[in-house]
Amino acid sequence: MTTLTVAEGLLRAGFDCAVGVPDSHLTALLEQLHRPSLPVYCPPREDCAVAVAVGLTLAGARPLVFMKNAGLFTTGDALTSLARDAAVPLALLVGWAGTGSDRLPHHVVTGERTTALLDGLAISWTTPADTADLAGWFAGHRAAGHHSALLIEPQEAHR
Repeated sequence: MTTLTVAEGLLRAGFDCAVGVPDSHLTALLEQLHRPSLPVYCPPREDCAVAVAVGLTLAGARPLVFMKNAGLFTTGDALTSLARDAAVPLALLVGWAGTGSDRLPHHVVTGERTTALLDGLAISWTTPADTADLAGWFAGHRAAGHHSALLIEPQEAHR
């Protein structure tokens, strides 16, 4: 799936803003998403992004939360105690460093553990290659009250 196709699927999912910490693997995709109708907010840390997204959701917005997988490891408490306790299911866009063409040793450490972390936090996850209808996939998890994560491998983000 190309960056444009992923962006189109995310836009069809009805997100009205994006909040997160930029990741170089997601740059092209975020450029496709950033439009006047989809503002992008960049708090200083990923756990802050989760808190901002919870607040935006409670105020009636539909945010997409983006980050690199290393930052995902800092969000566990915010996702389980803040977002889950507030009954706010969040949609995550995660740059999956340490997979695909990215073989930097310090990225591989988190890359190899990303899906296990998501599974451990009971967050459903998928990749663009595994999900043809991103809008429907995110909508189904939101309706069920569950967090969901779309993992973007480095080469997918730059196609």
